[in-house]
Amino acid sequence: MDVFTLATNRRSNREFSKREVSADNLGGLKDYFASCPRLVPDIDVEMLILGEDASERLNACVGYHRFLIKAAHYIVLLSDVDEHYMENAGYIGEELVLKLTEMGIQTCWETIADGPLLKKRLNLSGDKSVAAVIAFGYEDAGLFARLGIKSPAEIFLKKKPGTAVPKLTIPQMFYDDEWGKAETISALDPDDDLYRACAAACYAPSFLNLQPFRLIHDGDKIVLVAVLDEMTDAADARLNLGITMMHFEGAVSRQSSGFQGWKLETPDKDYKLPDGAYVVGYYQL
Repeated sequence: MDVFTLATNRRSNREFSKREVSADNLGGLKDYFASCPRLVPDIDVEMLILGEDASERLNACVGYHRFLIKAAHYIVLLSDVDEHYMENAGYIGEELVLKLTEMGIQTCWETIADGPLLKKRLNLSGDKSVAAVIAFGYEDAGLFARLGIKSPAEIFLKKKPGTAVPKLTIPQMFYDDEWGKAETISALDPDDDLYRACAAACYAPSFLNLQPFRLIHDGDKIVLVAVLDEMTDAADARLNLGITMMHFEGAVSRQSSGFQGWKLETPDKDYKLPDGAYVVGYYQL
């Protein structure tokens, strides 16, 4: 799977047709889930694939302020609750999103508004938590749909020509050595593995496209920093971080054996972070 190309070309779809995904593609998705990379391999995660008829059960449990994006199918990730389980779910979920993108199938991450109620409606037992829900299927023909948000109580879909959602550029996303210091990564050759990984991280989707994270290039490390905001809750923030780590690692490590992967710990260094920001972990180059 060419993660860099898929990550830089995919976009969230918010209006799906009723056309169902073929059994062969659903089978391929299940096979990919069974063997796809994990951020924390020791955490047990299960995947459910639901059909359009599940939308009534998902309604009022899933979606930004319970505004559900309706689709022909949904992925539900169930996870053991352990340290970094939400980041792991974000990582795995984005693996599945990019696999579906490779198949020509559109996707949209959904916000979980009430996990316990969702488990009840889906008749799920056991201790696993509903960690992620992703709508998928085929885009409805016509104008592209985006969420219109006047207030938490007034949310709707608005139609407009399909245009890319603005994303942070490398100079906006990255710093060198410490917070606020101008980066040098953008001076690398665009075909350089590190440049491609950094560019893929800039394209990571996030809750309301706020991209509440930054990265610091610290010698042989890329340090991931979470930036708290008033709109993104703790669960969505952790999913966002997992998605970002997947984009970065997927674009580089599978073709560069010298890179060693993410370590979910904090280096012993003062990065002069602003209030409300904290180190999630670092990628060892």
